[in-house]
Amino acid sequence: MREKFRCHNAHSDRGSIESALTLIPLLLLFLAVSQVCILVYSRNTNSQRTQGAVALAAMGTTQSLLSTGGVGWSSPPVALPLPGGGSILLGRRKIETPSISPFLPGGESFISTGVAVQE
Repeated sequence: MREKFRCHNAHSDRGSIESALTLIPLLLLFLAVSQVCILVYSRNTNSQRTQGAVALAAMGTTQSLLSTGGVGWSSPPVALPLPGGGSILLGRRKIETPSISPFLPGGESFISTGVAVQE
């Protein structure tokens, strides 16, 4: 039995390339998953900013800021009248995020919509 054990130790695979062959795909997988997580987080954050800006505009606090169009609005927020009084304020922004890794070289662009009720 000792001879089998000695023979097995003589053929050990120390320093083999197997660890490198598994680390490279795992690193690529980690980078791809982290990029997806960052893109989802930035999309949610930018959508919440759009919704917040439209809600503030519905309260009348940032009307001058929204009318300038300097915050990246595709078109200025539009107020649609409601039959019982008041209106619905709709705002749309085109958001372009920069590229953070080589997996998505052009970055991401999407349109975010915010809705608020004015009384």
